[in-house]
Amino acid sequence: MSVMKKIFLLAVLLAVGWYGNSLYENNELPFIQNSTTYFGSDERVKCITKEGKVLYGSLPKGTICERREPVQGSLTIVSSKTFSSNKDVNHAGSNFKCDGRQHCSQMNSRAEAEYFLKNCPDIKMDGDHDGVPCESDSRF
Repeated sequence: MSVMKKIFLLAVLLAVGWYGNSLYENNELPFIQNSTTYFGSDERVKCITKEGKVLYGSLPKGTICERREPVQGSLTIVSSKTFSSNKDVNHAGSNFKCDGRQHCSQMNSRAEAEYFLKNCPDIKMDGDHDGVPCESDSRF
């Protein structure tokens, strides 16, 4: 093989490698699922982003998981579109309404905190994620 052919072949290989690397770094490889939520075919995991968001299921394109953890037990994934974005919604049979409050210090009772945790978005009252709000609040 002539020297020119070898140089041309090397240049083509370098160009293909560079292009493949740029696709890999941008999570755009067509044969690798972008920011996969599965380590194996049946293993479920949660993705924790650099910003602290916890994601399950299909991830938006370009999502980078800082940490992945296996999910033990059952997992139900509900679309965020299921929840109302109207914070002034008053759910039937309740004296409470989602009004933008997020913290235990803003609640007047345990029942109100439980309502907010169950029905309202962006609530920050269950630090250990066990479904019980305001556990360390001595007022309740």
